[in-house]
Amino acid sequence: MKTILITGVSSGIGYDAVRFLIGKGYRVLGSVRKESDKARLESEFQKNFTGLIFDVTSKEQIVAAFEQVKKILDGAPLFALVNNAGFSAGGPMNLLSDESFRNQMEVNLFGVRNVTNVFLPLLGACKGFSGSPGKIVIISSLAGVFNTPFNGAYCVSKHAVESLGEVYRRELMLYEIDVISIQSGPIESEIWNKNIGGLNEYAESDYAGMLKKANEIMENSQKEALPAEVISKLIYKILNTKKPKCSYIVNKKLWQTLILVKWLPARFVDRLIWKALR
Repeated sequence: MKTILITGVSSGIGYDAVRFLIGKGYRVLGSVRKESDKARLESEFQKNFTGLIFDVTSKEQIVAAFEQVKKILDGAPLFALVNNAGFSAGGPMNLLSDESFRNQMEVNLFGVRNVTNVFLPLLGACKGFSGSPGKIVIISSLAGVFNTPFNGAYCVSKHAVESLGEVYRRELMLYEIDVISIQSGPIESEIWNKNIGGLNEYAESDYAGMLKKANEIMENSQKEALPAEVISKLIYKILNTKKPKCSYIVNKKLWQTLILVKWLPARFVDRLIWKALR
């Protein structure tokens, strides 16, 4: 039975990926930060799921989890690593606290690097490895290719993750380990409930009117969010495709997204965004 490790599985995309991939016959190891989430998930999924307790910002916890996974695999390779754990810290870039900005980078960027580096040997990045090299899937975001106001820290973290993934992909060709990015738009997840209204702490700033409009746009985006299973199915497709694309954009309004991201002049997009927020 092939084994997949997914980070951040307590809810949203990670949770649904566990559900879907177990249903496809995989054994899934999923990271959570709370013992209560581990117990809940192991009770729900029972066989073919093992919860791992670690924070992606803690190298010590990740190394401990590595030893646990190594015992579970008992000499077999890790089929895939899905870097999913992450969050969004909203707010104007010039007003967002240094602590919030650093924490955004620690989780969304350094967290991906921490987990990837520790688990690379189980994917095939070591001498004497026997078996098929694994794949690394990074759950990125459209924010990694398109910047939006008041979501700056998240955008910066995801742009960096896109670069990180591309560097890994080119360096890990040595071991034939592939790295694929999923750049998703709005997906049904707890991240929306955490973010909506999160800009209210800046309501007394010069951005007050624009922030109100930004919250409205976020609420409308939530209504158009795709179900998490869309990402789960794509992960499954990537893992079972010999030569997947380097990245996949997932959004309900795909063509509009491609036009904004790839084809329209940046200054023109600036004006569109400014008009929408005013």
